[in-house]
Amino acid sequence: METPEKQSETSFDSVKESASVVLGDLMSQLQRLEEAMEREDMGAVYQIYWNELPVSIQQSSNANHEMDNYFTSKLDREFLRKYPFMQLRDQATPVLLDYQLGSYYRDRAVIQLDATQPSVIILPEVKKQWKKTEQGAYHEEIEALRSQENDFDARIIAARSEIEELELQIQEQEQKKAELEDSKGLLNRKKIDDEIDQLNRKILALQEEHRKWLPFVSSEVSRESQKIELAQRIKALELEQAIALKELRIINKRFGSLEEMEQQMQQFVQVFLNKEDK
Repeated sequence: METPEKQSETSFDSVKESASVVLGDLMSQLQRLEEAMEREDMGAVYQIYWNELPVSIQQSSNANHEMDNYFTSKLDREFLRKYPFMQLRDQATPVLLDYQLGSYYRDRAVIQLDATQPSVIILPEVKKQWKKTEQGAYHEEIEALRSQENDFDARIIAARSEIEELELQIQEQEQKKAELEDSKGLLNRKKIDDEIDQLNRKILALQEEHRKWLPFVSSEVSRESQKIELAQRIKALELEQAIALKELRIINKRFGSLEEMEQQMQQFVQVFLNKEDK
């Protein structure tokens, strides 16, 4: 039977052996990572760094975004080499790069590269606008707003006309009422009172109709603010559509179609990760 001291020595030997194996594997991984980085074999770099190295090593090696910078620089270089008409517009985070099409002063970021994946996506809001443009949805929205604008003006014109007509009718009925009041005598009082009562009911009905039309013309500030809001919405949609149309023209020129562009973006990632295909 082994003594406690002998058992302790045996246990420590096992620990050293296990640690030696772990350190040996780690050194092998780091050496392979270094060689892959020198060869710029990005598929191997991503595989070793993200799937083989311990999280603690990933964190320590990227404490100051060293690996983030490495991944983004390689991805940016290859992306601009493949698509020289693209322009880096912004680095949203250490690993997210936003690109625009061309250098037109109204150009905006339309594509985002994520260096951690890696992946290339069309920004969702931009893609939505491109689809709306292709489907003619902007034209429909703008025409609908213009119709509202025209209807709004038409209602105001109609309201003014109705109010003028109602005021004229009220004035005529008031004049008839005054004439009846003046002609009232002892013998015909009952008849004239009945006629005056009928005129009063008619005047009240006309006044009620008059009140219904007043909101369309009474508030000049409200009316103008509504018209301004409609005009601003139309202008914003027209500008959005114009930018999307310009971008789609560039896409059709450079890629052939939006669908072809999306396919090429996915193929770019595959080629980027496969050294042999470059």
